[in-house]
Amino acid sequence: MKRVLIADDDESIRWVLRKTVAGMGFAADLAEDGDKALSLLSRHDYAAAFVDIRMPGVEGIEVLERAQARKSPTRFFIMTAVRRPDAAARATRAGAAEFITKPFDIERIEKLLEEVEKESASRESPFHEADVEEWKSARIVGRSRAILEVFQNVGKVADSDATVLLLGERGVGKELVARCIHELGSPGSPFVAVNASAIPKELLEAELFGFEKGAFTGADTAREGKFEAAAGGTLFLDEIGDTPSELQGKLLRVLQEREFTRLGSNRPLRFKGRVIAATNRDLRRLAEEGRFREDLFDRLNVFPIRLPALSERREDIPLLADFFLQKYGALLSRPPRSFSREALEELSAHNWKGNVRELENFVQRLSVLSTGKLLRRDEVARELAKTEGVPDLSTAPLEQVIEERIREFARRLGSSIGDEDNLHELFLRQMEKPLIKVVMEASGGNQIKAAGILGINRNTLRKKLVALSLLPRKRKRKSR
Repeated sequence: MKRVLIADDDESIRWVLRKTVAGMGFAADLAEDGDKALSLLSRHDYAAAFVDIRMPGVEGIEVLERAQARKSPTRFFIMTAVRRPDAAARATRAGAAEFITKPFDIERIEKLLEEVEKESASRESPFHEADVEEWKSARIVGRSRAILEVFQNVGKVADSDATVLLLGERGVGKELVARCIHELGSPGSPFVAVNASAIPKELLEAELFGFEKGAFTGADTAREGKFEAAAGGTLFLDEIGDTPSELQGKLLRVLQEREFTRLGSNRPLRFKGRVIAATNRDLRRLAEEGRFREDLFDRLNVFPIRLPALSERREDIPLLADFFLQKYGALLSRPPRSFSREALEELSAHNWKGNVRELENFVQRLSVLSTGKLLRRDEVARELAKTEGVPDLSTAPLEQVIEERIREFARRLGSSIGDEDNLHELFLRQMEKPLIKVVMEASGGNQIKAAGILGINRNTLRKKLVALSLLPRKRKRKSR
């Protein structure tokens, strides 16, 4: 059972929080002062700690700072009865996940514990459904149905020497999956990757097959190619759809006959290894158009695996974001950090055109720029806006602010921005109730005044109030 530390000199607070965490399935340890809290933290591992700022002896923030100096994985929630911005800032800098003002709402405590439970579960066993320990070394992260199907296909083909064709958009992790197949099927053997689109076509043949001394101007010594380097292991041909047509026939011969020759040589060499190819292009269509050999496509398409775009596995985005945050935090020697629930919602709603690669680059940038232990929605949204060239709205005209908010609303819905009429209608329908509610509150419940502010007549306003359930219900008169 996971444990939670509750440190507060107020007995009633300790009692309420103990009952709450117990109801969520956690064991609770209690401390009435900072010294006991530090003693407990040194002896036990806690999933979370609720710590009051003002306690006898060592104060709450110092407890947090000492624990973080030991790189404690505990998620700290700092509590206070005094609203002090300086204390909140210090707590956040020290690594507090949340700053809770008393009196607190029990539902909020329960939601924070739910986040702790989810975070612990994802870190303990992100791949429990695949039940294969090696996935961790391959660093494939996800639990969605779409990615689990990829896991299953990788498991089926890993022990064979069948040619694999990985299909998917840019940035979905094709090389990562190729490495995973290799590590599961041929651990310890060479893995050699070649990007066909990154090498000039006049050099690609020499790069793949090698060359003898004097094969061409500048060939002062013989050199082995990638096929020889990958002997006994795996040759990964990325962006295979960009292979020059004159080279496609030679690749076909390797796949058919399992042999090749170096440039400048007539002696055939055997290739004993596996070929994994990858592309983000439609090879079947290219073959139909005559831009890719049909027989080569058939040879490559022995075991196709389609990798889903990130938009097809949005439920994996929080796991991926947290994985990358911990990865780059370790590289930068930063203490453990986390995203707030709202920040993860912001990331999940974003349209990642570059898929996992774009998400990783974004989290890496956040890891460098962010100084806090908890990354919040406003920070994430601000950096996302920079990547899309969205202007700063803090000083923008009201019309521009509204327009950008509508576009943000459309992105969250996955709606097409091109359908402006439908989009505005949908946006207005969603904002109508909160707008009328705010205006009614501002006018003190005066419907005539509120109707004037909204630019509609009173009867129209009254109908909307009834339809939106904003009118208080009339009490039934008791019959005498």
